Formats: sequence, structure tokens, C-alpha cells
Amino acid sequence: MATMNLLEYLRSRTQVDIDTYDAEASKEIGPFQDATGNQFEIQAEIVKPNRSAVLKRALELATTIHPQFATITLEELAVEVVGIELALEVIQTVHGNVHVMVNPSYSYNTEAIVANAQRLHHICQIVDPDFDTSRLVTKVPATWEGMQASRQLKRNGIKTLATTVFSMEQAILAGEAGSQQFYHQNSLPTRVKACVTLNLDELIMLAGIDALTIAPKVLKVLTSTERPKEEMESMFLFAKTAKVTEIVKYASYIDCESQYRVHFAASEGGKAQFKTAQAISLFCDAQTAAELYITSQLEDSSYIPINL
Repeated sequence: MATMNLLEYLRSRTQVDIDTYDAEASKEIGPFQDATGNQFEIQAEIVKPNRSAVLKRALELATTIHPQFATITLEELAVEVVGIELALEVIQTVHGNVHVMVNPSYSYNTEAIVANAQRLHHICQIVDPDFDTSRLVTKVPATWEGMQASRQLKRNGIKTLATTVFSMEQAILAGEAGSQQFYHQNSLPTRVKACVTLNLDELIMLAGIDALTIAPKVLKVLTSTERPKEEMESMFLFAKTAKVTEIVKYASYIDCESQYRVHFAASEGGKAQFKTAQAISLFCDAQTAAELYITSQLEDSSYIPINL
């Protein structure tokens, strides 16, 4: 029975993206369409000895531009600058976009999320005035407030991706749709990207979804593993051109906050709401850890503002 490399198989059926801000890892396993990251990736990168130059440059720039963003702390601004620096580095290794997450502590504040996304774009233009910011995608938590922010950002030409999606209600709110099949049935531009840690069997089952974001260590396992193609094709859940046998209908939530909150709270017996809150809490922990590390670096060294 003919076998096939697992990564090659996934690439034949879905867009494979890399979940890292480590440009070297992306080069080693690539090519990929998009690269994505979050506060965990930022925290992991800034403590690496070989990232000292990037961190120093980011702290100097943050010190310089902080007066423009006086409503946030220098440490918070520095995390955002580091995130953009790392994003602009890793995007050199991919064909498409790079994703940067807003500060998760703003998950329930629409205005703060909008301002954060706009600030990330502004920082990006400062770091590299020639960069095409249409390739910068802002990751926004899939809370009611986050999706209202995404609505505003879309009007302003800023691309967003909903993260921490654990329920049908969130999926509907994120794109006024319910699932990948529902998007296609209604010719909506929203696309589905699975951005979670999965085992090999689960990844194969998702072959055919719009996109998969996979961590480097899992990608390396995929490249070194082969399975019978026939076996893998019997496992996947999303056909390339699935026939629509039944139109799936769901309520619209985008202009009905109370109905959304009631339905989301009841989703999966409350489990979806718990999972979302837990994921946001973990991202907040990573944000705090990154800010504390930057505080220690600011205390240990003197950063002189740079001339722009």
C-alpha cells in the first residue's frame, strides 16, 4: 500500500501555517503560507540569549515612542514593539501574512482592542515604513467585545482573526456563520483556521479545513512520519469539495448582544464559556510574564531613546 509523508498529505488538502515567531524554525521546515504567534511566543523568544539584540532594539524604540502612547505603560508598549519586530522577522520566511495578538487583558473592552490593533499597525509602520501592512493580521479574542472590535477594524481596513473560539455561537459571531460548510454555502469571505495543539490523528482528520496552524515540534514529527494514503483519506472530516446536502441555519448575533450572551453561556453546558475564559487567562499570564521580564531588563540597563 502506497504511503505518504504526513506533512505533504496535509499540504495537499489544506493551507499549512506555522505557529511560531522563530524565523529559523520556519526556514528549516518551510515553506508556509502564514506565520502566527501570541503572547506565549513573545515570552518564549525574548528570554533567548540570541534575541538580546532584538530585545535591546525594541526597548530603545519603545522608550522613544512612549510619549505618543502615554495611556499605556512602557512595558506594555515594549511587548507590542517586540511582537512587531518578531513578526516582521518571521514574515520573511512565509508567502502570506503574519498574525499578532492584541493584549489579552483587553479581551472585554472593545475600544481598547480597536486602539491596540491600530497601535500595532502604527508601530509596524515605524519599524518598517516600507512594509505592506495588509499582510499584518490582528488576532482578537472571540468575546462579544472582541468581535465588535473586529467589526470596526474591518471597516478601517485592518484584517483580524478570531482566536479562542470554542463554540458555534462564537463562530457565528466571528463571521455571521456557523462552520466552514456554512461559510461556503452562503459565499461568505470568513475562513476557518484550526489553531490548537492536536495529535497526528486529529490533524489528519482536519485535512481539508481552510487552514491549520501547527507548532514547529509537531511539524517536525509530521515530516518524519509516513502512513498509507488510503488510511489517511478515510479519516478526514472535510472533503475538498463537499456536497451540500442540507442547508444549516443559525440565528444572527452580531446586532443582538443579549441573545448571544444567553446562548453562549448555555453552549455545551457552560463548557465553551469556561474554555474561552481559561484561554484568555492563560494568555494574560503570558502577557504579564513578558512585561515583568521587560521590567527587569529596563531596571538592569539604561535605554537611550533612538532618533527616528
